[in-house]
Amino acid sequence: MSPQVFIVIGPAGSGKTSIAQQTAKDHEAAYLDKDRVSGRFVEFALAATGHDPTDRESNDYYRDNLLPLEYETLMDVAGVNLRLGRSVVLDAPFGAYFGDPDYLTRTAESFHWPTSTITVVRVRVPKDVLRTRLIRRGLERDQWKLAHWDEYWSLYGRLECAWSGVEYLDFNNEAPLPVD
Repeated sequence: MSPQVFIVIGPAGSGKTSIAQQTAKDHEAAYLDKDRVSGRFVEFALAATGHDPTDRESNDYYRDNLLPLEYETLMDVAGVNLRLGRSVVLDAPFGAYFGDPDYLTRTAESFHWPTSTITVVRVRVPKDVLRTRLIRRGLERDQWKLAHWDEYWSLYGRLECAWSGVEYLDFNNEAPLPVD
């Protein structure tokens, strides 16, 4: 049986990580989280170049220089695992690439992925629930999003993925988090 690819997408705070980790466990797949694979390097590079290491959404330097490297690294590591026969679960927003229908086809070819079934799990969550989750988790990297909420939501909250050659699975994750 050929390895499978699961790509779990959704805005920050949507529950991508929980769903991606459960998917990896259920399929005995390698779990690859973009922030764990390259996040520390990105934060260092942003700080070293005089940029706020927590602001990626409004930072042109990040989007033009570092974001492509993050995703290339993630897809390269996925390719190595797939060639070893190991299914992979990718946990990343991927929003910058949603509008390119051929993104995954090109990427799979560039990084020598073997023929694999690719399932994109779209994690859906309403605007008000997402904002509450970001506030409650209290991460520094969410501060720009919250301070510019309407702008953030209009750019990232309703992005639709246009990738071809994949299976889509929608996951409604709108239940509010339990009260602590």
